[in-house]
Amino acid sequence: MASNNELTTGGPWHLPVLSRWDVGVIRSPGPGLGNLLFPIARALIGQKVHGGAFVHPTLRQLKFGTYLRGERDTRTYGSVMRSRTGDEWRDWAKAQWCSKVDEDAYRGETGVAVRYSGLKRYFHDLSGHSEIVSAWLQDTVRRAGAMDDAYDIGLHVRLGDFAQSTNDQGGNNVRLPFSWYRAALEEARRLLGIATPRITLFTDGNVDLVTRELGMRDPMIDPSSNALTAIHNLSRARVVVASRSTFSMWAVYLGGMPAIWDGKFDLQRCFPGRHGLDHRL
Repeated sequence: MASNNELTTGGPWHLPVLSRWDVGVIRSPGPGLGNLLFPIARALIGQKVHGGAFVHPTLRQLKFGTYLRGERDTRTYGSVMRSRTGDEWRDWAKAQWCSKVDEDAYRGETGVAVRYSGLKRYFHDLSGHSEIVSAWLQDTVRRAGAMDDAYDIGLHVRLGDFAQSTNDQGGNNVRLPFSWYRAALEEARRLLGIATPRITLFTDGNVDLVTRELGMRDPMIDPSSNALTAIHNLSRARVVVASRSTFSMWAVYLGGMPAIWDGKFDLQRCFPGRHGLDHRL
C-alpha cells in the first residue's frame, strides 16, 4: 500500500494509538495483537473516508515479563511488520507535533492528527471495510508461514490464557470444552458435505493434547511465525470453528466465510450478525 503523504501535506494524519508512550521505534506495553488491530483498522477507515495520511503504527513494545518467565512468545511484536518507509516516517513525525483530536470529536479539520484508540464497538465500527484492512495486512505483515491457498476447516482452540467457567454468562475469554469442539467439527463437516475435510489447527495449547482430545489424526498445524499471519491463515478456511476470541473474529471478518460459534456466546456484543453464515451450536 503506497504512502498517502504525496496526496496531502497538511493532514489530517490518522494516528492509531497503541500505548501510553511511543517513540517511533518502540512503545510502552499494550494489549495483544488482536485488540491492537481495532484502532489500526479504524484509522485506515478514517483515512479512506476523510482523506489525509494513515500513520504507520509502532508495533514493537517494551516487554520484560515474558523474558523473565522464559515464555516462547515474548510478545514484543518487533518482527511482525515491515519497517516504515521514509514517507511514513515523515507522516509519523508530523502527527507527533501537530494538534491532536480524538476520533469521536473529529469534524473534518486539516492540520491535525486524529487519534484512534481502544476497542470502541469492536467489529460494529468496521463493518463493510474488510477489504481495506486485508489489503493493509497483506502489504505490511511479514509473511513467513503465510497460507494463501484455501482449505476446508480452520479450527481455533484457545486454551492458554482463557479461564474455565462454571457460571457462563456468554462473555469473552472463556475456554470452551473439547466436547464442544468435537461437535463443532461434525457440524463443519456437515456444512461442507465432506467426510474427511482438510483441517488446519490453530492453538496456543499443547498440540498433542488437543489432537488426542479431539480424535484428530495428523492435522495440518498453522505454520505462521506471528499472530497476524496466523489470522490471515485462519481466514483462508472455507469454514471456521471459532473460539470466543477476537482472533477468531478477525479471521471470520477478513475471510467472510461461514463460522461455527458457541451458542452461549454473546457474539452480537462484538460482532455484527451475518444471516446464514453464523451458526450457533
